[in-house]
Amino acid sequence: MTELSVGEYFGRGRNKRRILEVLKLRNGWILLKTEDSKSRQDFKVRTVYQVVPRIRSYTPKHAHFAIDFYGKRCADQTKAMKVLEAIVQVWQGSDVATVVERYRDDVEGLPGYDLEYILHALVWIFEQEDVNFTGRPEKRQKELDEILGISGVKPQERRLGSQLAIALLCNIAQGLHPVDALLKANLDVLPIKRGRGA
Repeated sequence: MTELSVGEYFGRGRNKRRILEVLKLRNGWILLKTEDSKSRQDFKVRTVYQVVPRIRSYTPKHAHFAIDFYGKRCADQTKAMKVLEAIVQVWQGSDVATVVERYRDDVEGLPGYDLEYILHALVWIFEQEDVNFTGRPEKRQKELDEILGISGVKPQERRLGSQLAIALLCNIAQGLHPVDALLKANLDVLPIKRGRGA
């Protein structure tokens, strides 16, 4: 088995990237931050969910969290709103471990991803979006600000790139289907790897 540690490489061929950070979660999964190429500070987030007999992983996307949140909302709206509160708190800079402990009991029993995974993965994804953010039209920014306002979330001046992901989740919290929310956010809903049974 390949050791997943900082400085080692993850992936094969042209997808081989140097590991920048490793985070082991309580559920046995591992989050990796690896080099990427959109900008000098860019990185890629990878979720390793199996290491034996071989490493299996995926790149977490907005769609994964949108569908997961929708499932939670369908199962229990009150508990799902606690998940959204927790996400917003880490987006606003709160410590992930503290937020997990604060909300763990409130969201217990919900289907899908556990809270620790959601928050740690999204913190890195938010950071990635902010690092690569180059701006958006003023009209679009006002739309995002309004979506957050309806959910009682204050826009963060320094988090404009990741605000799109928060708006996506707020739209789902407000009753929009995840596919419609992804389309409204202008995010991909089609799989990149076509021809694999899709």
